[in-house]
Amino acid sequence: MKNKVTGCRGGVFSAIRHAAAEHKLLSAGTLLCAGTAVLASLLPPILLGRTVDGLAAGQAPLFSAVLLYFASLALESVLSAGQATLLEMFGQKMTHALRSEMSAKLTRLPASALASQDPGQVAARFSGDVDTVEALFTSGVISMAADACRILSIFAVILSRNPGLALV
Repeated sequence: MKNKVTGCRGGVFSAIRHAAAEHKLLSAGTLLCAGTAVLASLLPPILLGRTVDGLAAGQAPLFSAVLLYFASLALESVLSAGQATLLEMFGQKMTHALRSEMSAKLTRLPASALASQDPGQVAARFSGDVDTVEALFTSGVISMAADACRILSIFAVILSRNPGLALV
């Protein structure tokens, strides 16, 4: 459906694709950091499970095992913080690209297209739509995909360790 003010179709997605292609390093870094954070989140439970299994078998925990566990927690935290930072930067780049694209479209419109519109309504639509898309990127789709991968990877570890528990 065409927007009454801008008269465009699919402009948001083309602007997003263009901005992602323009910032290839940031896009790749965001995806790489998200994937690495998912994998790193699996390490602490696996290491803790080995330590607990050793304790159940009557073995004293090694200092290196405890140190490795806390190092894996630190790695997970650093990667999660990096993921959040890169997602925020990615969202800001997308917002800038969308605002630039919408400003360019507004300047190309004839005055008659804007004369029948309330100026406050045009400005509210302009900023509201861009803010919604920014929220979608910074805390929405990409974070949700990373969380879904994290859940699937946890399930895969449970399935490999104990298929009966995975069925439950």
